[in-house]
Amino acid sequence: MNILDRITQEACEKIKKEIQNAFGNEVFFRGITDEDMMVYDIEVIARGNEKSVPAIISYMKKKEVIIHNHPSGYLYPSDADIAVASMYANKKKGGAYIVNNDVDDIYVIVELKEEILEKIDVVPFFEKEGVLSQVFNEFEYRYEQLEMAKIIEEGLNNNKKVIVEAGTGTGKTLAYLIPAIEWAIKNEKKVIVTTNTINLQEQLLNKDIPIIKKVIPEDFKYVLVKGRGNYVCLRKYINLNRNGGINSEDFSESQIQEIEKIKEWITKTKAGDKAELYFEPSSNVWELFASETDICTMNKCPNKHKCFFMKSREEKEEADLLITNHHMYFSDLAIRKEVGFNTEFSIIPNYDLVIFDEAHNIEKVARDYFSYEVSKYSFTKAMNNIYRIKPGKSKNLGQIYNISYYIKKKNKKEYEKIKKYINDTIIPIHEELFRKGNDYFIKLMELYSGTGSINLRLRPEKLLIDENWNNLKKFEAELYISYNTYIRKQREFNRVLKDYEDEEGIINDYKKYVDRIENYFMSFKFITEMEDEKYIYWLSTNIKRGNAKLVATPLKITNELKTTLYENLDKIIFTSATIAIGKDFNYFKKSIGLEEETYEKIIHSPFNYDKQMKVYIPKDIPNPNDRNFLDEIKDFIIKLIEKAKGNTFLLFTSYSSLNYLYYLIRDKLEKDGYEIFLQGSAPRNKLINMYKIAEKPVLFGTDSFWEGVDVKGKKLSSVILVKLPFKVPSDPVVEAIIENMNKEGKNAFMEYQIPESIIKFKQGIGRLIRSKDDRGIVTILDNRLYTKRYGKIFIDNIPTKNIHYKKIDEI
Repeated sequence: MNILDRITQEACEKIKKEIQNAFGNEVFFRGITDEDMMVYDIEVIARGNEKSVPAIISYMKKKEVIIHNHPSGYLYPSDADIAVASMYANKKKGGAYIVNNDVDDIYVIVELKEEILEKIDVVPFFEKEGVLSQVFNEFEYRYEQLEMAKIIEEGLNNNKKVIVEAGTGTGKTLAYLIPAIEWAIKNEKKVIVTTNTINLQEQLLNKDIPIIKKVIPEDFKYVLVKGRGNYVCLRKYINLNRNGGINSEDFSESQIQEIEKIKEWITKTKAGDKAELYFEPSSNVWELFASETDICTMNKCPNKHKCFFMKSREEKEEADLLITNHHMYFSDLAIRKEVGFNTEFSIIPNYDLVIFDEAHNIEKVARDYFSYEVSKYSFTKAMNNIYRIKPGKSKNLGQIYNISYYIKKKNKKEYEKIKKYINDTIIPIHEELFRKGNDYFIKLMELYSGTGSINLRLRPEKLLIDENWNNLKKFEAELYISYNTYIRKQREFNRVLKDYEDEEGIINDYKKYVDRIENYFMSFKFITEMEDEKYIYWLSTNIKRGNAKLVATPLKITNELKTTLYENLDKIIFTSATIAIGKDFNYFKKSIGLEEETYEKIIHSPFNYDKQMKVYIPKDIPNPNDRNFLDEIKDFIIKLIEKAKGNTFLLFTSYSSLNYLYYLIRDKLEKDGYEIFLQGSAPRNKLINMYKIAEKPVLFGTDSFWEGVDVKGKKLSSVILVKLPFKVPSDPVVEAIIENMNKEGKNAFMEYQIPESIIKFKQGIGRLIRSKDDRGIVTILDNRLYTKRYGKIFIDNIPTKNIHYKKIDEI
């Protein structure tokens, strides 16, 4: 074989130089290929012997080549070479080559070949006389739906990522599900659909997928992916019973009843899924039973063959289509970032296509999951799992006493020695660390929050001369001294515990709880050192809840998404009703680091917005930043609510404004028979369900009610946007992004704040018209729409031209 048929001369020279630098020893390379499958560049990923082999695959991207040399010049592969090559070829469709030290000879273990996939044609499903119309009498042909299905088909057939903005009423879920499922079935691939809201998940599971089951002749399996914590851990349940059950002093009477009901349910359930319960258990009750990743004993667990979570994982492995949410998806992606994209340790099984619905939320959710965070609350919880410092009436003193009880049962002779070590060594150092951690966070709140609650950006250069921060550093130093002693003594204790059998997993649990402390302090160190300039550092305090947290948030998530997701997955579909700004997706693509060529389309809603919606913009309204703004508009808002007979969403940009206006007008509205629903008084879905059945409903909502809420018909005929939804510039993350963009010579207001606000603005307006029969008005109480030059950008993103500028009395 001619080596230059597969590796360029330049890449060969690089390989040869690296082998020489390694004194002729074995070196493993990542071979980076071009469109012609030619290796044009390399990266060293391991040096040495076969022991380095297992670490290789996690570094490799899809459709690259593992290259390594055999110093002997004998190029035939060993069993280990074949095993690694086989694993990489199956997981990532990659190749594997062996070269000699002079890099002029080559042996190909696995050829790198382009995967040939069967193409799909979905037009017959969506045509006027197509499959959907034949199966469902109520099917309504929509040109927009067909157009969306066609561009997704094109992307799947041509191996390109797709971005589609699909207006309300397009029927976008069927437009992406049918092509995706057709492609998955024909090519034996797995698809994930991830959404931001539960409402959309329920629509997919209860409405759309049952339709598709009837129109696609081939059978396919689908599963809702839930987090591990939704499933019962049988080992926990058995140990709870074995160790004498719970101490009644630890729980209220109602919680004890919950525990008994859960225990009875466990004896009958086949799925072990919390959703089967007819009540929502308290968090500290469910924690007694919930499966947890880091304390799972995996193959050592005596209940592994009955494990509910593993059964659910088997179902996911067999499914063609997985439904999940953005939080679960990015939690899984964060794991893949650490251990490699194709892995057996992820929450979600390996997949071939992902569809992001409600894709405008991707950047925010991804940023959260690639952040580091520590808090007073999480510190206390982690420490109490091991030993509860202040039990009060509680007899639950933590895992350390489970260890003591367990060893007493197993080996009474050793019990006194272990008990003495626990009492004389472990408990004192635990109490000391708890005290130092508590002192640190209390001082943090004392120095930075006073009597209120704040979010404060931490700037390393300013903290050097910050007297408060330097004062806090003394407490931090004492905390680290205590922690170092603590972790050293815990490791000594672990060595002692190795001598005992652990068939019930009690010792394993203890070790894992100690690992949580160690991981906590790794994050704490990363945040407090503030050495990585790619992160934004900030603190948040909540005096009312007695909590403080420290956070390191990535300034940009573009690189994480590029290296972790885009380079490993060819087929991705992004869709939402609000991801375009004007006529393009440039802002969206920049925000998520998508630099490659994509198929793109803006599909407008089939609704007749000019007939269905009126928009009013008062000409004589005060500036929203005026001190008395809410006092001056309250009477106007009351009149708008009266005119619509309730049936109104009042959407705010802050809780402070929401609460102020609520208390200003509540008494008047309630006296006149209006039912008021205030965000935070009940879960969002419950509030919406109550709103739908109320006689004269009015909803006061902020951030989460601007999107993902669906109220059709006369029950929602008026939407009032109190202000344009600009992000708060003093928010630590927003402030840092603005500052960084300005440093780069960009106009942060026009290139970041305006686009972000427009996406939210479109979502808010989109609450009104949810079907072709809906009618109503949107009133926007922000005079910046006509007093500021940028107001025209917002006006251009309103879906109707039926816009009226009138005085309050005329409206």
